[in-house]
Amino acid sequence: MKRLAVLACAMSLVAVGCNESINPVVPSGVVTLVSQLAGASNVPPAGYLGGATALETGATGSLQMTMTPTTGGAYVASFSLRLSGLVKSGVLPTPLDNGSVIVAGYVHQGAAGTLGSAVVALPISQTVPVLSPTGTVVVTISGVSVTASAASAILANPSGFYFNLYSALNQNGVLRGQLIKQ
Repeated sequence: MKRLAVLACAMSLVAVGCNESINPVVPSGVVTLVSQLAGASNVPPAGYLGGATALETGATGSLQMTMTPTTGGAYVASFSLRLSGLVKSGVLPTPLDNGSVIVAGYVHQGAAGTLGSAVVALPISQTVPVLSPTGTVVVTISGVSVTASAASAILANPSGFYFNLYSALNQNGVLRGQLIKQ
């Protein structure tokens, strides 16, 4: 009887270990990159012109970029952003009275403190911006294509790439951070 009890206990532990809700299965090849974003990391730093652009200098945020392989070495990426310290609505004159208006986002190739070319573009634009009426934004953007060559380069040297957001006030960049592989 004791043997059956021990066997039943062992089988239940194996069954729990196989439960996907407790131990979710991550598809093969999925890579997660993160970054801490800050206006001071931008080149030049956000708000360096002073005036209205200085309103966003205290902005900070975090990025989680999840890359899932598709075909031929290409990937599809999801970007989860948490931004704070942006301008609240009602502070700026019209038409910027919705708070900070994020008008572009890219992954660029380049080391910290340098400028580099964009290799991945997010679907953010002046016609489809991200608004921050409260000064805080949490947004997820999925289905962003990453070419095989860009994915290969990013995965080979994540810290050689940075994520940059651009706002209507800081068109040279409002938030930036180097990528780090999790």
